[in-house]
Amino acid sequence: MKKDIIWIKQTTITTALIILIITIFNYRVDSLGIFGNSNYLLDGAKAITDGKIIAGLKNYDERAFQKLIIQNLNNKNDIIAIGSSRSLQIRKKFITSNKNFFNHSVTGAILDDYIAIIGAYEKIAKYLPKTIILGIDPWIFNKNSEHNKWKSIEDYYNFEFAQIYHKKQQNSIKINTAKWKQLINYDYTITNIKFFKTLLANDGKAFYIANSIDIDDTIKDIDGSRYYEYKRRYIKPNLVLKKAKKYTQGKVYLLNNYNKLSNIKLFEDFIKYLKSKDINIIFYLPPYHPLTYDILSKNPKYKYINIVERYLKDFAKEMDIDVKGSYNPHIYNFKNSNFSDGMHSHDEVAKRILSSLN
Repeated sequence: MKKDIIWIKQTTITTALIILIITIFNYRVDSLGIFGNSNYLLDGAKAITDGKIIAGLKNYDERAFQKLIIQNLNNKNDIIAIGSSRSLQIRKKFITSNKNFFNHSVTGAILDDYIAIIGAYEKIAKYLPKTIILGIDPWIFNKNSEHNKWKSIEDYYNFEFAQIYHKKQQNSIKINTAKWKQLINYDYTITNIKFFKTLLANDGKAFYIANSIDIDDTIKDIDGSRYYEYKRRYIKPNLVLKKAKKYTQGKVYLLNNYNKLSNIKLFEDFIKYLKSKDINIIFYLPPYHPLTYDILSKNPKYKYINIVERYLKDFAKEMDIDVKGSYNPHIYNFKNSNFSDGMHSHDEVAKRILSSLN
């Protein structure tokens, strides 16, 4: 009996010690800047807004990064783009030669991200860019595709939501339990371990300044657009074809359990609010890989790809909004060589579709 009590005490102490170590580690490393103990995102944002290219920045909170970009802008942006990773190849040189442009696209963007980023402009910068390019993916209207990544800029979503519906924003004090749970969250611990290894490998740096985009690394350009490492930037065509086919198998990214169009009212009210501010809106529909599109468009499970496109074109016509691109790559005669996988394209796709804007 006495041995059992000693064993229970030792186990309890050991467990508590392990939890304490994990908690301190996650709080101090804080790779996503959840607890405000990581200044690398702020440093990265300042570097970009100072006109510097940064490389090697990975596994970070892309939403919080957009907020920091907006906070540190040195000049007013005339044109911005917001979309998912499928819109990150929209570059200033494709759009304009003499106006300020920035790409605020984030991985897996949903409607909440659009609203929050626009809210950050209104609340922080106190203005809205004159032209907003919205990279719209089919999953925007799939309620079952929603996630909580946008929560790191939720305050700006709430601000913009109040603006859209002409309501006074409610300032309430609440404890963010989801935030503090990350201290003992397994996934966040793994993320922090990977980030810590990156710091050790790069002399304590989360990113570095690059003099050119011609380096083999993930790059964030001064206009916010992204360049991938060489294995993805210059991927072999046969490998792209394999990736395109694999993408259609199993669960398709954010397109599963698509039963109806959701968020239509909020989306339309958001667009009408921007139009009331005399904002020039452009809908950009990034194409899928030809093989991917052919397989998905013939599968009843993914019929909403075409339903969404028809809806967007009808709504755009009603609101006098220009639509660029299509989920159907055949309209532009895009080939396997124009893509890096089933859903991401190379530069020439955005360039060809958006070149008429320049």
